[in-house]
Amino acid sequence: MRLHAWAWLALSSLLLSPLAGATLPRYGGTLTVELSSTWNSVESSAAIAPLVTETLVRLNENGEIEPMLATAWQRDADRKRWRFSLRPRVVFHDSEPLTASTAAPSLIAALKKKYGDVNITAGGQALVLQFDRAVPDLLTELASPRTAIFRTSDKNTLIGTGPFRVTAWEPSHKLTLAAFDDYWAGRPFLDSVTVNLGTTRALGDVFDIPFSQTRRVLPERTRIWSSPVHELIALVSDNVQPEVFDALALAIDRVPIVNVLAQRRAEAAFGLLPQWLSGYAFLFAAPGKQMGSQLRTGPLTLSYPANDGFARSIAERIALNARDAGIILQPTTNAGAAVRMVRWQLESTDAAAELVRLSTMLGMLDRANSLNPAKPETLYEAERALLDAHRVIPIVHLPEVYGIAPRVHNWETAQKNGGFVLHLDNIWVDP
Repeated sequence: MRLHAWAWLALSSLLLSPLAGATLPRYGGTLTVELSSTWNSVESSAAIAPLVTETLVRLNENGEIEPMLATAWQRDADRKRWRFSLRPRVVFHDSEPLTASTAAPSLIAALKKKYGDVNITAGGQALVLQFDRAVPDLLTELASPRTAIFRTSDKNTLIGTGPFRVTAWEPSHKLTLAAFDDYWAGRPFLDSVTVNLGTTRALGDVFDIPFSQTRRVLPERTRIWSSPVHELIALVSDNVQPEVFDALALAIDRVPIVNVLAQRRAEAAFGLLPQWLSGYAFLFAAPGKQMGSQLRTGPLTLSYPANDGFARSIAERIALNARDAGIILQPTTNAGAAVRMVRWQLESTDAAAELVRLSTMLGMLDRANSLNPAKPETLYEAERALLDAHRVIPIVHLPEVYGIAPRVHNWETAQKNGGFVLHLDNIWVDP
């Protein structure tokens, strides 16, 4: 049976209308990224390094381990011996095949920094890791950029297996990347990426918008994108009396810090981990601001990172709150202060791993001894124990904020794992 002419016209309109309005991806072009931060080595940038280097495994958006350069792994019952099968037909940027022998040097160097004695047996596409003690957190560690697989050349160029290769590197100034045509997961759309460091311009295709007292003038039609919060600003002290530290914690008013200083893009922090990661952060919320304390204590100093205008503004705000509680707190950039302001970025979406890392940085790893990832209640108990030690006061959780030019497409796929890494292999740009 034949359709009438009007029916064919209606059917073809339905079939063709989505295509008419669709914008298809295109290959080619250069993406320019402007970052306010600087670094002396490519591998030290948690956001950019994964464009060049890759890990054996990775964490997905749900905090689950997925294959990366390793396609399979096994362990013994004691978690001391681990065997990894490497992905076949993967090559480094200099065309050297990825094998157990080429992967082992950078891997063993990274693992020794954390675990000390470790032995790696390399054979074909199989890596066998042997430890002298149980390492239940190994997979999480192997998902960290710290354990990425790479090699270096005579010119000290970083050679990885990622979607982009390094073509030029000026430390703390400029990084130039080119698409790697032989990338195992498929060539990226972009031909190249230029990353300018230490800049306050808002002229690139992608630029970060740091929290600072200086407001950037944004070009018209710029899209603003914020990651989930994943940087903690907190106060740390080793020798302030517990009752004084508690009074300070109650005196701090986080509302103006979030609404004014962070322009409503941050979240007040009463716990170490953000709500999206732990699920219980709201349980740490303080009952209210303490005023008019009768504490009698001598003046204290509060140090904040030098050349960090945002940290300085928070320190000054905290000093005003402290005065209301009868505590004299003097902001300074000098070392050796009684109270220190720190900025800690999350490295993964594994809440248990982050608590262990924060416990280590606070010098209180024993407070996480009872932590069992299989029992969610132990995460709360471990974090509660850290806060009850009168050593740390969470202040605010910050996101990463980016400006995105109109010519940039598919940006949403560039942000994974809470925004820790820029995945630019699926990004494409208009001419």
